[in-house]
Amino acid sequence: MTDVILVDRLTKRYGHVSVLRGVNLRVTAGEVYGLLGPNGAGKSTLIHLLLGFLHPDSGRIRILGSADLEAQRRLIGYVPERRRYHSFCTPREYLTFLGRCDGIPEAQLRQRIDELLKLTGLADVAHRYLRTFSRGMLQRLGIAQALLTDPDLLLIDEPTSGLDLDGQQELLLLLNDVRQRGHTVFLCTHRLAEVEYLCDRVGILTNGHIALEVNVAEVRQVAGSIAVRTGPLDLPLRQKLEMIGQEVTCDEQVVVINPHTPELQARVLQVLIEANVPIHALEPQMSRLAQIYMRTVRGEAVDNLLVPRKPPLQVLLRDMPPPTPTDEVDPLLKRLLQRQATNPTDPKDGNQ
Repeated sequence: MTDVILVDRLTKRYGHVSVLRGVNLRVTAGEVYGLLGPNGAGKSTLIHLLLGFLHPDSGRIRILGSADLEAQRRLIGYVPERRRYHSFCTPREYLTFLGRCDGIPEAQLRQRIDELLKLTGLADVAHRYLRTFSRGMLQRLGIAQALLTDPDLLLIDEPTSGLDLDGQQELLLLLNDVRQRGHTVFLCTHRLAEVEYLCDRVGILTNGHIALEVNVAEVRQVAGSIAVRTGPLDLPLRQKLEMIGQEVTCDEQVVVINPHTPELQARVLQVLIEANVPIHALEPQMSRLAQIYMRTVRGEAVDNLLVPRKPPLQVLLRDMPPPTPTDEVDPLLKRLLQRQATNPTDPKDGNQ
């Protein structure tokens, strides 16, 4: 595969602060590569180095086989985190101006702008002034601008920053459409959902270097964890649940299945049903990629992370983000809730 981005032992300092300390990175043609890292890790600095806006202190960069980054910039579409537009022009006027600056022939430019306005969902507002646009609409205009010259490489910095949930979803769907067109994409973000949805590979940038690279498809196939929140669980029942397998860990009112499978969930719920214990909620928890990311950023070993293990429940609960809302209810849980509704638990029951 052709290397679109090649970074070798790249370093960058600001004064006495070392931001990048020997970064090595390869992105191949047609790949969507996600760069994950906490705020301040150096993701935007790396993008600015790739564009030639900044110069490294040491190391080398090649874009599309060339070290002349200024010459290669015309082959790159760039979507910065913060965008500035002339608010008293329309999307069509703005894109027309940029296309003429790039020397695109008029007939070709008009056709290209029509295609991009349709792709980004801005065709119906193409004659509205940009000052009336929401932040999400301006983000979509940024994608259209980056794609105007049909670039070989697309660099995107924090695409959903500052957007509400609807705006984030709309932009991710748009970027997925862009992905399907075969562009090579380098995406910088600190949002795991964007990486899991869009990317082929992910690199985790921490402490100034790429600490780990992950094949997203392989990680996505491995189940995450789930918490079953219940009424009080006595010690014998907790021991019975934990005997199901090392994936099951119990506290006084929480059962965690990590990694989760439908079979394990069914066995745990069946034991709870037979013990007449009320079940309050099934909450999806941290995905495998999230677990890998958190361990990497903390400097913990991840070599055996894909092997089922049984960490202390307190650690699992500490790491868990808020549960993901879902409209789907497990069929076994539906039966359980129906049973509890028709046969309320006796408050004197020993498990209550």
